[in-house]
Amino acid sequence: MNAGEFPRAAAARIRESRSLAGVEGYLWAFKRRAQLHHCIGYGTLQVEIDRLAALRKRYSHEIRPVTLLPALIKAMALAVERNPQANAILFKKLFGYRIVSFDRADVNVPVTRLLNGAPFIFLVTVRDAARKRIAEIQDEIAAVQREPAESLPQLQRINRFARVPLWVARLFHAVMMRSPAFYVRNAGTCGLTTLDRAAADYFFPIGPTSAVFSIGAARPTPVVRDGQIVVRRMLNVCVAIDNYVVPGPAGAKLVRDFKDLVETGRFMEEELR
Repeated sequence: MNAGEFPRAAAARIRESRSLAGVEGYLWAFKRRAQLHHCIGYGTLQVEIDRLAALRKRYSHEIRPVTLLPALIKAMALAVERNPQANAILFKKLFGYRIVSFDRADVNVPVTRLLNGAPFIFLVTVRDAARKRIAEIQDEIAAVQREPAESLPQLQRINRFARVPLWVARLFHAVMMRSPAFYVRNAGTCGLTTLDRAAADYFFPIGPTSAVFSIGAARPTPVVRDGQIVVRRMLNVCVAIDNYVVPGPAGAKLVRDFKDLVETGRFMEEELR
């Protein structure tokens, strides 16, 4: 073999080929809608969570054990209801489009479970999250993580798509795109997503709603407070806003309200009182 020559490796072989259908088709239609019908603007922010973490420990001791997730879900719902323009979604009509607003925040939250032996992510919708106690939200999330798959309506609805062709999923989502009442029976009005916090500081979400917050890593970070450098635990958050529906000032206020709710923890203090 001459210098610079290498043995030619064989090309990769096709291991499997399958049509996009069933549950994959159902999820594809969700993401396709987000791509085609939303003009997403992204932003990132850091939120100090030392106070909320301390309140969570107190809540867990005095009321019942909870994680930070239900508190973040409630903060998201409260912030969205303070900003009604963010609690609206773009829908098609016969000619053109319309923006439909909702009277309460139903929050989409992804949950991962084993389905047919493989990990599967599906959406759980926490209805009227702004008026639920944090313990109630925790119970809802825990139930869908532990209940048998056959008793969960969310999984049963998805399982019904397991053997249907792609056109059925596209028809389902076409109805959701045109009927706000049908849409809100099957999904929420806003979203909050999480990722393994050890895996990424930030990640950029997609979704069929006009406001989605994604929760990344929480890390000790040097910050300036009263002219002094101190270390605080900062949560890295990314927000996705549909600029077709939510103008820039309204999106900025939504972000400020979410940050204020999380950093002060006033809503959790109210429950403790």
